[in-house]
Amino acid sequence: MLTILDPTSLLGHEVIERLARVSPGVRPRLFHTGADPEHLIAEVAGEPALVAPLADLDELEGSAIVILTAPPAAEAASERLLAWLRAHPRVALVDCTQPGIAGHAARCVVNAAPPVRPSPPWYHLPDPALAAPARLLAALAPLAPEAAHLTVLCPAAGFGADALNELAAQGGARLSGHPEGKASHLPGILAFDLSPAPVERSRLLETQLAEIFPRLEVTANAIDAGVFHGHLATVLASCANESTLERVRALIRSAPGMRMPRRNEVTTVAGAVKQGGIVCGDLRVRGRSVSAWLCADGLRVGGAEAVVDLVGSLTAS
Repeated sequence: MLTILDPTSLLGHEVIERLARVSPGVRPRLFHTGADPEHLIAEVAGEPALVAPLADLDELEGSAIVILTAPPAAEAASERLLAWLRAHPRVALVDCTQPGIAGHAARCVVNAAPPVRPSPPWYHLPDPALAAPARLLAALAPLAPEAAHLTVLCPAAGFGADALNELAAQGGARLSGHPEGKASHLPGILAFDLSPAPVERSRLLETQLAEIFPRLEVTANAIDAGVFHGHLATVLASCANESTLERVRALIRSAPGMRMPRRNEVTTVAGAVKQGGIVCGDLRVRGRSVSAWLCADGLRVGGAEAVVDLVGSLTAS
């Protein structure tokens, strides 16, 4: 039995929509972890579905996989959930929250379970900002990447649905000349602006990418952007093996979900969000050095799509 927690969250909605398309026969159980004791309504395959409050963790009995799509309302709720999972060691956890509720006890994975399953079977998806860079570095595996420097621009969507509404209000206030007010869900006033993320966020990206690619030396810089959806990243990778532009192009084209822009195509983040997948452009190869920019909807590629792929790899074993 598949259980999804907080399916009405921004990511939770994407997960159940993706799951309904890929596995229409799967009917997950839905719970919310908010303080509101009332039932919520989620849309599953165009039909309304009740989302019960998770008042008692024993309601998770019978679950094979529990998917956490948003941070629980209280830290104590996270601890209670982890305690329940420890008492049920056969139940897998797929944690999509950042920085994650289980720390190093959960294995950081991109979209598939490793050949040797961890104990406990807890998995954590990396920050959506890493979705496209991780795919590029995986595509470059034949060249043995040794070091990577990346800069990622992160949208308001990463802070949740309330942050999207807040960004819209900020934009309206700035255009009208009214005071923007204090940010509640965003890290600051981001409308029509950019802000370097706290150093802790950048270090977290480095830690997660290093866990996925243990032999890779990583430097990352995160920037919060006043846009609603979509991630833009630049990546510079130093590899052990030299290559040519033609070979690297072939590696990228053979990577699932990645494409290069057509000649004279004007690429935008919004366009990449609409089309899906990952766009990789301005590819340059100089000996052992490979650089490129990447556009993608990280919340979709590294969130909903990654969750469904990971669940598929867990249930197939």
